[in-house]
Amino acid sequence: MSKTWLSLQEQVARLHSRGLIIDDDEACLRFLSQVSYYRFSGYFRYWQRSPENGDNRFIKGANFSTIRETYETEQAVATLAFEAIQKLEILLRTTFAHHYAQHTSPEGALTRGMGLTQSPNPNEEPIEEHVLRDLDRSKEAYVSHYRDESKKGPQGKYLAEAYDHMPVWAISEALSFGTLSRCIQACSGTLILDHIASSLGVARAPLANQIRSLAYLRNRVAHHARIWNHSVLDAPPLPMNIKRRAKQNYGNFEPRSIFTIFVIMDKLQRESGISTTWLREDIWPLLARSPLTARGLLTPRKYGQMDLTVT
Repeated sequence: MSKTWLSLQEQVARLHSRGLIIDDDEACLRFLSQVSYYRFSGYFRYWQRSPENGDNRFIKGANFSTIRETYETEQAVATLAFEAIQKLEILLRTTFAHHYAQHTSPEGALTRGMGLTQSPNPNEEPIEEHVLRDLDRSKEAYVSHYRDESKKGPQGKYLAEAYDHMPVWAISEALSFGTLSRCIQACSGTLILDHIASSLGVARAPLANQIRSLAYLRNRVAHHARIWNHSVLDAPPLPMNIKRRAKQNYGNFEPRSIFTIFVIMDKLQRESGISTTWLREDIWPLLARSPLTARGLLTPRKYGQMDLTVT
C-alpha cells in the first residue's frame, strides 16, 4: 500500500480517528515535530488492536500522555546507560591494553594476532584483520604518527608491519568498541583474560560475552534504537549469585532483557569504583516511577502480549 504525506496536524487527526485519547492537541503536535510519527509508532503499536493484521485502531482507554511518558522515561534511562557505557569502554580499553602488552609485547603484536585465540570457523576473519581495518580508516593524528606509509600491500592497504612501532595502548584507543570486544573475546583461554577479569574484580568465564553485550547495547543506544520491549538475541551470561541478588533487589527480569545488561554494567562499575550506586540510585528510581517502562526493560514482550496497566 502506498503511503501518503501527512502534515503534523493531519498526523494528530489520524491518531484521534483511530481512538487515541489526546488531551492536548498542541502538546501532541509539538511532540511529533520532535519525535517522528514513524518512530513513535514503535511504541504506540502496543496499544493498537492488531497492527500486524492492518487493524491500527487503538484499544479502549489508550492515552497519548501514557505512551509519551513511557517513551520519555526510556530515553532518560538510555541517556544514563550511554554515559555509563562510555566510562566502562574507557576502562576496558585501558585494562585490555595494559594486560595484553604485559603478556605479549608493547609493540607489533596486536596487528599480527599474537596471543589471541582465533575462531575455528574458517569463514570468520582473523581478529587482526578487524584491528587493521580500524587503524587504516582512522583519521587520528597519533595513528598517522606511528604508521609507516611505505608498508602497503599491492592493493594499497597497509600491512601489519606498518604498525610495528605503534604501542598497544595507542592501538586500543583507535579500535571500535566492537573490535575491542572481539579482541577481549579472543583472549579466552589465556592468562591475558585471567588478569583482565582479576583486575576488574569479576568472573573470568562470562566476561568476554558480557563485554560483547555492552558493545551491543552501546550501538543500539548510539543509533537511537528502541530498548523498551527489546529482547537481546544473544543473552549475556550472569553468574547465579549476581542474578539472585539483583532479583531480590529489583524483582524478576528475563535473561534476554536489557535490564540483564544493566545488572552487568552495575557490577563492573561497582568493582572498578566508577559508581557504587548507578543501578540503585540513577536507573531504578526512574523505572519505579514508570511501571510500563520498567516492565518493558525487565520482561520484554511482543505486540499484543504486554500488560499495559500503569500501576
